[in-house]
Amino acid sequence: MARFPSHYRPRTTAGRIAVLAFLGLFAFTQPPLVFWLGDRVEPWIAGVPFLYAYLGVLYALLIGVLLWTKRREL
Repeated sequence: MARFPSHYRPRTTAGRIAVLAFLGLFAFTQPPLVFWLGDRVEPWIAGVPFLYAYLGVLYALLIGVLLWTKRREL
C-alpha cells in the first residue's frame, strides 16, 4: 500500500515558517492575548481607537503571510 504525505503538515522549511508565523500572529488576535495587550491601552491612533488599530495591523500581517505563502507556492 502506497503512503502519501499528509496535506495537513508542511513539507518545507518555508511552509513551517509560514504556519508558525500565521498561528503566532493569529494568537495575538484571540481574547486572552488581545485583552491583555490591546485592550488595556486607551490612546487613539490617527482618530482610531488603539484596539482597532492593533487588530488592523495584525490582520494586515496575517494577510501578508498568506500572500507571501502564495507567492512562494508552498
